[in-house]
Amino acid sequence: MPMAEKLVPVVCPWCSVGCRFYAVSANGYIRRIEFDYDHPTIANRGKLCPKGVASYQFINSPQRLKKPLRRVGEKGEGKFEEITWEEAYRIIASKIKEIKETYGPEAIAFLGSEKITLEENYLVHKLSKAIGTNHLDFPGRYCQYSNSPARTMIFGSAAATNPFEDVSKAELILIWGHNPAETAPVFFGQYIEKALDNGAEMVVIDPRSTRGHKYASLHLKPYPGTDLAIALAMLNVVISEELYDKDFVRERTTGFEGLKESVKDYTPEWAEKISGVPAEHIRKVARLIATKRTAFFVNEGMNQHVYGVNTAIAIANLIAITGNIGKEGVWSGVIPGAQCGYCVAMTGVAPNKLPTGKLVTDEAAREELERLWGFKIPGWVGFDLTTMIREMGNKIRMMYIVGGNIAKSAPNSAWVREQLEKLDFLVVQDIFPTETAAYADVILPAAAWFEKTGTAISFERRVQRTYKAAEAPGEAKPDWLIIVELAKELGLGEYFKYSHPDEILREINKVIPIFKGATPEYLAEHLEGCFFPCGEPGEGTKILFKKGFKTPDGKAHLQPVSWREPPETPDEEYPFWLTNFRQVGHWHTGSMTFESPSLKKRWPEEYVMINPADAKELDIKTGDLVRVSTRRGSILVRAEVTEHVREGVIAIPFHWQVNFLTLDEINEKTKMAQLKAVAAKVEKVRE
Repeated sequence: MPMAEKLVPVVCPWCSVGCRFYAVSANGYIRRIEFDYDHPTIANRGKLCPKGVASYQFINSPQRLKKPLRRVGEKGEGKFEEITWEEAYRIIASKIKEIKETYGPEAIAFLGSEKITLEENYLVHKLSKAIGTNHLDFPGRYCQYSNSPARTMIFGSAAATNPFEDVSKAELILIWGHNPAETAPVFFGQYIEKALDNGAEMVVIDPRSTRGHKYASLHLKPYPGTDLAIALAMLNVVISEELYDKDFVRERTTGFEGLKESVKDYTPEWAEKISGVPAEHIRKVARLIATKRTAFFVNEGMNQHVYGVNTAIAIANLIAITGNIGKEGVWSGVIPGAQCGYCVAMTGVAPNKLPTGKLVTDEAAREELERLWGFKIPGWVGFDLTTMIREMGNKIRMMYIVGGNIAKSAPNSAWVREQLEKLDFLVVQDIFPTETAAYADVILPAAAWFEKTGTAISFERRVQRTYKAAEAPGEAKPDWLIIVELAKELGLGEYFKYSHPDEILREINKVIPIFKGATPEYLAEHLEGCFFPCGEPGEGTKILFKKGFKTPDGKAHLQPVSWREPPETPDEEYPFWLTNFRQVGHWHTGSMTFESPSLKKRWPEEYVMINPADAKELDIKTGDLVRVSTRRGSILVRAEVTEHVREGVIAIPFHWQVNFLTLDEINEKTKMAQLKAVAAKVEKVRE
C-alpha cells in the first residue's frame, strides 16, 4: 500500500554554503524536492542552484554499490565478486590484525572524507586511533591546506570570521582564485550581489574570466602561480604609503616591523614583471582594501600551489594590517569545496591532530582524551595524504579509504594508480565503484547523503542537521554503522557502542568543546542550526576575534614572507601555463554528478580553453581535438577558443582527467601539491 508523502528537512550534499530544502519522500524514495521558505534565517533563503535542484538524482543511479565486494582480478581491472557483510568484516579485521602483527599499526592509514557527516568523520578518527595509527588525513589536503595553516599561524584559527549576512554590508568584495558565481551560485546571488546592490565595489583576481568577473570594476589576470607577487606588492603599497590601520596594528598585532622589512623591495612594478598584471591595477586594489570594509573570498586558485601558503600568509597579513577582521561588514576564512569540509577538519582528521583540536604530541591532551575514550592513543605524527601515497608498499601496507577518490583527485593520477597497486590491502567504502575502488581488495557499499541522518557544517561555521529521506539500495549501510560493526569484529566494540547518530553527536558534544551546544535536540528544534563555537545550546558565535585572536597572547602574529617561484614554469618545450577550474554543474571527481542525468546532459564533457592568438598560431579552432601534455602525461580534449583566458594560458575543467597532468611535488610544511599551475603544451590532432 502506498505511503503518504512526507517532507524531510535536509542539507544539500554539494558545496559548503549549507543550503536547506525538503526532500519529498514516499515508500523509501525521494520523489522530488520542495524549497524551504519556512526558515528565513537559513543561508539559501529558499533558493537552490542547478546541482541543488538535481541533488537527489544520483542516489537512484543503477551504478550504486549494493553489496560488499571482493577483488577477483588484478588490481585496477575492476573485477569483483559479491560477498556477505560478515565475510567482508572478517576479511578486513583479519588483514588489519595480520598487518599490525607483521609491520605494526603504523603500517595502516585511514582517509576520512568531506562527503560524510560530522559523526562519521569522528568515528573514522576514533577507529584509526583505536587501531593504533596516526596515519590519518582526507582529500581536502589538496583543497584548503594553504589558507588554513596560514590563517592558523597568524590568527590562531582558520575558520570563517563572520556570518554570510555581513558580506552584504561590505564595501569591497575581493574574489581571489575563486569562482563563487559557479561553485556557490546561491551564495553569490544572495549575499555578494546584495552587497553590490548596496553600493559595494568588486575586484576579481583570476587567470580566467569567470562568470562573476562581469560584476567587477577591476579584473586582475595574473599568470597562474604568480598570485604571491601580487599579494607581496599589495603589502608593499599599504605599508609604504602608510595606509595600514595604525591603531589596529599597534594594539592587536605583533611582528609588524619584520613584515615591513620583508616586503620593502616588492614594488608593484616588480610584481608586474612576474605576474603580467599592470602595476597601477595592483596599487589601486591595495588602496581599496586599505580604505574599505572588505570581504575576502580566497580559494583554490590561490590555495592549490606548493607555495600557496606563502600567498595565504601574505593575504592574512594584509587582512590584519588593514583591520579587516573582528568587526561587522568584513569576511575572510577557508572555503571548503564540500558540505562537510569543516566536519572532517573540526574532528581532527589530520596526521598531527586529536579531535579536540589539540596536537597528538601533547601528552596532557592525549591523556584527557584517553580518559574519555578508554584506550591508549599513539603520540607520534602520522603521514599526510601525499606521503601516504609515496609510501604505499613500503611504510604504508594497508589503507582504509572512506568516500575518497584519490586515483582521480590527487595530483599526477598515473603515478597515484601505480602506487595503489603496491598496497598489500586496500579497503574502499563508497557509494559508487570509483576509479579508486578499482584497486580495492574489498569494497564496502555505503548509504548516500540522503539515506542517513547526520550533521553538516557550512563554510559560514553553521552547524546543521540533515535527516534520512530515503532507503539505501540493496545491502548498503550508513558509514557510521559500517565503522561500528567493523570495530566489533576487531574486538573494539566496547568503545563503539552506538545505535544511532544522535548518540555519536552527544559524545562529540562532550569531547569537542566548540560543539558542546550543538546537541541533537537543539539542532532538531532549530533547523537553521548554530554557529560554532557554540559552548551552550543557542545561536553560537557569529563574529570571531572581536576582542582577541586565538593565539597565546590574543594578538595576530604577522609573518615575514618572501617570493618563491612556482616549482614548474613554461619553457620552450612546454610553453603554456596550464590551470584548471570547477564547473557549476559538476562536483569534485564527478562520481555523483556524472550519475545525475540532468547535470550530465547539460555539462557532458571536458575541453581546454585557449586564447584566440595562441589558437591561431597553432591552427586550432573551437571543436578541434587536441592533445594537452605535461611532463607527467597527455590527455585528448576538444578545444574552446575564447578570450576568457589570456595569451600563454590554457585551462581545463577539474572533474575529468586533468590530474594526469598536474604535479605531485609538495610543500615541506603544508604538504600542498602543485595542482593549479604547471607547464604544458598543446598539439592539434588530425582526425
